[in-house]
Order: sequence, then C-alpha cells, then structure tokens
Amino acid sequence: MFSTTLRLDDDLAAFLHQAAAAHTLSANGWLVALLRREQAAAARKRLAADWAAYGKDAEAQDMDYAFAAQAEVAASVAEPRRRSYRARKSK
Repeated sequence: MFSTTLRLDDDLAAFLHQAAAAHTLSANGWLVALLRREQAAAARKRLAADWAAYGKDAEAQDMDYAFAAQAEVAASVAEPRRRSYRARKSK
C-alpha cells in the first residue's frame, strides 16, 4: 500500500474536509473515491479511443473470412433432423 503526505493550501484543506464530511467519508476515503472515479473515466476514454480506431480500420472489421469456417463447423456438428412424433406414429 502506498502512503504519501499532501501539502495543501488552507482553503483546499478546508474544502477536502468539508467534501469528505458531506459524503460521510474520511479525507483519505474521499480522495480514494475521487481517484477511483478519475481512473474509471480514463479507462472509458481509452476504450472510446480504441473503438474509434477500430471503426476506422476496415480490415479489422472484415468478417467474410469467418463465414466459410462457421458454415463448415455448423455442418459438421448439425444433428440429423428428427421426424415429429406424429410422423413416427403414423407408420
């Protein structure tokens, strides 16, 4: 676990304690929650940038190569079609 000391101006320290108290958290807990939100926002931004890059890459989106393989696998595992109960009973 990482520990550090913050040097804050008096007005920032007062804001930190007021904000933490308003959320019923310690100053440490409020800072951790704030950093977690920022971490999640950064991850969402990275994901959005990755999807945007993927959207611009036509070769990465080309799925035609997979259709033949998918059809081959589907044909190899397909079960024989069963006759209905009525069709078997009538014989």
